[in-house]
Amino acid sequence: MPYYYDYVFDQLLVPALILFFFIGGVFSVVIGVGLIVSSEKVFRLFGLMNYSVSTRRVMRPMAVQRDSGNFVWKHRRMAGAIFVAGAAYAVYGLIARVDGAAVVSLINLKFPPQFVLWLVQSVRIFLIAGCIISITVGLLLAFFPDAMRAIELRSSLWHSTRKIAPDADKMNFALDNWVATSPRLAGWIILFPALGMVGYFGSLLLGRI
Repeated sequence: MPYYYDYVFDQLLVPALILFFFIGGVFSVVIGVGLIVSSEKVFRLFGLMNYSVSTRRVMRPMAVQRDSGNFVWKHRRMAGAIFVAGAAYAVYGLIARVDGAAVVSLINLKFPPQFVLWLVQSVRIFLIAGCIISITVGLLLAFFPDAMRAIELRSSLWHSTRKIAPDADKMNFALDNWVATSPRLAGWIILFPALGMVGYFGSLLLGRI
């Protein structure tokens, strides 16, 4: 298993990232040179590519409030029993069946083993705490509904991201307008970092051939 993870990381993920940044650098070099030499053609190309897709329309179903409280309260004892049974089984598994040292050897991260073990144990404690909260909620739901309703009134709040960030979907053309007024300066600013990217990631690609 550790060999598999090393193969995926070293032979697939890293080369893909290097190739991605190399191609991005080449594309940036072309754009920089185009802005310096013939900005009108670059602007026409961007005019064909630069269009807006409204995420507010696509993600509208995710912003609509859906309340399952009526169903849960109608079957509160069954829901409470499911919460308690599932969380209790999870606590048993996390305490009795999860070996932190075995998990560390399985994932084989390239960090100090003690740090990875601390991270694994922290996640396990966090999950156990969440399961204990689930058991408490299940017991309150099944046997103390008034207390559960009082807690729910204080904690069950809904916030609409569409209201919090109403202008997040609007296109900002400040950078586009600046590039349009100073295309050659923008081209030089883009060109030099892009040449550095091409040189650096190109050398990494050649080193892997």
